[in-house]
Amino acid sequence: MAKRLLFVTYGGGHAHMVYPVVHALRQSAAFRSGLLDMQVLALPAAIQAFRTRGLDCLSFKDFVDPLLDAAALAWGVELAKIHHAPTAGVEYGDSVAYLGLCYQDLVERHGETGAARLIAERGRHAFFPVSVMERVFDRLQTDFVVTTNSPRSEAAAIAVANKRGMGTLAMTDLFTGLGGYLIKARNITFLNPTAQQMFLGDGLVDPSISSFYCTGNPAFDRIFERPCARNPMWMAAHFPQVGARSVVLHADMPAWWSPVLKRSYFKTDEDTLTELQACHAATLSNGAVYLVRPHPSQNRALYQSWLKGRTDAFLAADCDLHELLSHTDLLLARTTTVGLQATLMHRRVLQLEAALHPDLPLAAMGVAWGSRGMNHLPEEIGHALADEEGFTRILAQIRTQLPAASAAFKIADIILNKLCLPCEMHIGAME
Repeated sequence: MAKRLLFVTYGGGHAHMVYPVVHALRQSAAFRSGLLDMQVLALPAAIQAFRTRGLDCLSFKDFVDPLLDAAALAWGVELAKIHHAPTAGVEYGDSVAYLGLCYQDLVERHGETGAARLIAERGRHAFFPVSVMERVFDRLQTDFVVTTNSPRSEAAAIAVANKRGMGTLAMTDLFTGLGGYLIKARNITFLNPTAQQMFLGDGLVDPSISSFYCTGNPAFDRIFERPCARNPMWMAAHFPQVGARSVVLHADMPAWWSPVLKRSYFKTDEDTLTELQACHAATLSNGAVYLVRPHPSQNRALYQSWLKGRTDAFLAADCDLHELLSHTDLLLARTTTVGLQATLMHRRVLQLEAALHPDLPLAAMGVAWGSRGMNHLPEEIGHALADEEGFTRILAQIRTQLPAASAAFKIADIILNKLCLPCEMHIGAME
């Protein structure tokens, strides 16, 4: 009889961790011989990420009974007036089902008055849909659950699976997680040993209940499949003004975790413009060309307006990220994952105001240069562009500190071992 494996994931970003593992397991002898059955339960923000890649997935909507869940759906309609986000690519019906079933679970556990108070105080952070996960597991007859390190639905899935004596595995993404959320999966994977130690130090994992594995993050596996050689015509085709000059790319972001404030710090437009000006001026002082790539959530119009009439400054928002990183001489970044991806690609990275960003310790690990502050940027950019000896040391640290091969197949092997299934793989290219 086939073992039934269920992936549960909430966010679109974390979906990028899941589908490489699904692909890897599809290459296994266990799956191909019918010994392994896989399903993906995608919560609203993750659904589109799977379906655009041709991967079938289940959603809360598939577990709704229109008659028995009439009250839940009514609550979902009301909550969707506030919490539904059509611009995020989430279908209205998926939002109603997710919000309604989660709220019904709150009512069952806390009563109507308690549920109303919790949703008013905490919004969706109050959700912990244990009863929904029980319904899902009963329907699918699940044997083993895989999640990422997102809270709420994923944590509820782990809690129910642990209570039933099922196998559980959580894949962590970066170097730390959400404060106060202890990951209780029986097996946990980490990007590298530094990440494992940071999760331990922050009290987010417990070695007495979990086995730890340093595997890398499957979301970055495509980096290892890319050709290493640069295309001499790529920059000329996309930014012909560059010529033979060095290129500095600034990967911007709207917010970062502040260890001082103990919460996210969200940049104002003034903050953003000040940073753009400092990075641009420091780049030009070194005879290089400045490219800026906003985060997808940032207002592109702000950048377009700022760039008008500026010398040797261009928007790099639409070209392929990995191609852009391959053809950039230096990346400026804070804690965006673009910085980590660049180091995995063995590119030069200068981490802006590195002391402010212990949650993505690129400079602290020695895999990037660290900037002391915006006033020092001109000399620091010049140094990073020219320091061949320092870059040799950084490359040695990258090879020591960071993964150098696919994480998905390592994680697939752990899952198959836990399910006592054959681990032979018929490895093929990522779908």
